Amino acid sequence: MKKGLILIPMLAFFGMSVSAGPIKPVRLTVVNKSGLPLEIRLTGENDNSYYLRVPTGNREFPTEQKFSIVPDTYRMQPYYIELWDPVYGYRCGGAGTKTVYAQRNIKITFLECNYTPRHRGGTFNL
Repeated sequence: MKKGLILIPMLAFFGMSVSAGPIKPVRLTVVNKSGLPLEIRLTGENDNSYYLRVPTGNREFPTEQKFSIVPDTYRMQPYYIELWDPVYGYRCGGAGTKTVYAQRNIKITFLECNYTPRHRGGTFNL
């Protein structure tokens, strides 16, 4: 009888641990068409934090970089890196912190600072 009482909680604990499983990362694809190198700060609601670097790319030859991140809701702040200020970079004019819902694979495209596209189909203007 005592073995049965001990066995039941152990099986329940094992069942919960197997069902939770490992967290599957999502893919964040960043396309840089800004003409400057980018640095992107992601701060998640669940204490996840990333600082991503994307090399220079332009409209003719965009740079595409893929990152694996933990699913979360992130606050995203991009920085455009200039040669005269390679340490801190600058934030684009009126662009504040944006929210990124990284629950599945997503793709974000960065254009030149203060450029407004004709349509916004999947393109952030930050």
